[in-house]
Amino acid sequence: MATWRRLLAFLAMTLVALVVAHNLVFLLAYGAGYDEALAHSGHDAAWRTAVAVVIAAGFGLLALAIWRLHRLGLIARTVAPTEGRLDPGASDFGRCLAGLWLRLTGATTLLFVVQENLEHQRAGEALPGLAVLGSTAYPDAILVIACVALAIALVGALLHWRRDLLVARIAGALRRSSAAASRSAPRRSCPLPSGRIDH
Repeated sequence: MATWRRLLAFLAMTLVALVVAHNLVFLLAYGAGYDEALAHSGHDAAWRTAVAVVIAAGFGLLALAIWRLHRLGLIARTVAPTEGRLDPGASDFGRCLAGLWLRLTGATTLLFVVQENLEHQRAGEALPGLAVLGSTAYPDAILVIACVALAIALVGALLHWRRDLLVARIAGALRRSSAAASRSAPRRSCPLPSGRIDH
C-alpha cells in the first residue's frame, strides 16, 4: 500500500513539474505572445484542461498529505506528550531531497521530450528529438525543468521527512510503553506441589 502511495505521489509530482516547466519554457520563449504560441503549436483546449486537472490533482494530493501529517502529529502528541523533538536528521533530509530531485528531473525531462516530439508529429513537422532541450525555440528548457523539479522535490522531501519523524516518535513511544508495562507486570512465583508429601 505504501509503495503504491509513493508511486502515485511521484507521478503527481512529475506531472505537475511537467506542466509548470512546459508553460514556463513557452513563457520565456514567447513572452507576451505566449497564448498565441501555445495555440499554434497544438496546445488547444484539451491541453488547458489537462493542465487544470493536473494542477488541481497536485494541490489535492498536497492537501491530503498535510492532513495526514496533522493526524500523525495529533497521535504523536497523544502517545508522547512530554517527549522533546527528535533529531531533525539534516543528512537524511539532504539525501532524500537529492534523490527525489534527480529522479524528478530525469522523469520530467523525459516526458517533456516525448510530449514535444508528439506535438511536432501531430502538426506534421520534423521530429526535433533531444534538440528540444537546447534549441532557441525552447530557451533554457533543461534549466527550467531542473529548477521546477527542485522546488517540487523540496516540498515532497519536507513532507516525507516530517512523516518519518512523526512515525519514529510514535513507534519509539509505543516501544517504551510496552517495555515499561512488561517490567511492571508482577512475576508469578513457582507454585508449591499439591498433595501430601510422605516421609
